[in-house]
Amino acid sequence: MRYDNIVANVPLVVDLDHTLIAGDIAMESLVRQATRGLRAFLGVLWCLLRGPAAVKCHLARHAPVDPARLAYRPEVLALIAEARAERRPVILASAAHWRNARAVARHLGGFDQVIASSARNNVKGRAKLAAINAAVGGNTLDTMDEAAMQSRFTGLRPLVDGIYGYAFDYVGDAAADRPIWQAARTAYTVGVATDTAHETRLAPRPNLARTLLRAARPHQWAKNALVLVPLVSSGLLLNIGAIGRSLAAFAFLSLIASSVYLLNDLVDIDSDRLHPKKSKRPLASGAMPIPVAVMAAVLGAGVGLAGSWFVLGPIGFATMATYFALTVAYSLRLKSAMIADVLTLACLYTIRIIAGAAAIAVPVSFWLLLFSVFFFLSLGYLKRYVELSTSPREDHQLLSGRGYTGLDTDIVAISGIAAAMVSVLTMVMFAEAMAKTQSYGTPQLLWLLPLPLLYWLNRIWLMGRRGHVDSDPVAFALTDRKSIVVGGIIGIILLVAKFAVLAPAMGAIGIS
Repeated sequence: MRYDNIVANVPLVVDLDHTLIAGDIAMESLVRQATRGLRAFLGVLWCLLRGPAAVKCHLARHAPVDPARLAYRPEVLALIAEARAERRPVILASAAHWRNARAVARHLGGFDQVIASSARNNVKGRAKLAAINAAVGGNTLDTMDEAAMQSRFTGLRPLVDGIYGYAFDYVGDAAADRPIWQAARTAYTVGVATDTAHETRLAPRPNLARTLLRAARPHQWAKNALVLVPLVSSGLLLNIGAIGRSLAAFAFLSLIASSVYLLNDLVDIDSDRLHPKKSKRPLASGAMPIPVAVMAAVLGAGVGLAGSWFVLGPIGFATMATYFALTVAYSLRLKSAMIADVLTLACLYTIRIIAGAAAIAVPVSFWLLLFSVFFFLSLGYLKRYVELSTSPREDHQLLSGRGYTGLDTDIVAISGIAAAMVSVLTMVMFAEAMAKTQSYGTPQLLWLLPLPLLYWLNRIWLMGRRGHVDSDPVAFALTDRKSIVVGGIIGIILLVAKFAVLAPAMGAIGIS
């Protein structure tokens, strides 16, 4: 047998999960099936008792993969293309169920054979090695096994590899692939070291801590600053105890919010991969394993709820638990329900204010809560308006993961602008109500609040209409210079009205 023929015919064997794709088909199918309802969830639990092969078979039948939505690794695709150009056989060998593995192979093309699990056989580790050996005809092309080669050519392994060549090259990612790498001519690794002399690393292991922090979306924690509103409006801004409890409420709410962000990203993996920006999220891109996301979500929610019970008391805990339950309901169902989605968003923002009031045990103005509902209802409609305006779908098609079509764009805009105007009106009523209390030194200054508010709401809707607002208006406001200036003006008005006693001067110019 000629040496060049040996090299040319060495097959390239490629793993699927976390190798060809930056994710795990079985785990994604598990999440997809488990979130479809109680019956589907119980069906998954029953299959778990029967072993991994049964679970994969069940998921392949009831939650099959859509190969067009998977996150493929470009470096592995390039390696496959190179092997095809050299006219080498390419084999897809995966512990995934054969239905999903074959679907991926058909979608990509270029595979000569597929090795995968069935209902009775979980092709993983040494079981996968045996299947590969059966496909390629042994460990070495001259039929000499590894042990015999090492006994006859001790110390000359590089020479033996060059003369005989191993029967295949293998691309994998997990410790279970170690025996396969050891039997391969070249061990291509993705995110793991094999400790073999013939290793070629295609991709490094991602920094899990940094990836988890990115998935937690700390930039979104700025929204939780709403818990500080009751602290500012109650006159306890200089009270150390109240400040500490408000900051604790902020921290617990941020942990709970991040846990739900992870849950939301789990549920939205398929739709996020169709979005140009959301496809880069850690779960959608496959940078973070699903089990890590689940554990982090459970831990974050557990610490946030437990902390609120011990630090904020029963009322604070009840508020946090309500927020958590409503955000979970939004992630699983309400976000795809027309109108109910934006109402839920408005309520979630308002609950943040209630949580801040519960943390320091102070009442909160009814008009302030009503203002919050309509103000954030307007921003919720703006969020949907931007999504509808930038969606490439046809007018009659539903927006991915939402309950709206392109035909609803004008109605969504009208509803959002109307809610914005109502929020300005309720701010006027809030100023009137505060004028009748002793909560502010100069409550007449609160009458100035509707002016910057009216300017900002009209501006952000115009910016949204022009396409300058991203999908999240709150995130836009946190980075927009004019929005920050308006927020500073509103803050100054509130502080001066709260602590300055300007009643004689106001009376002198006829304002009472």
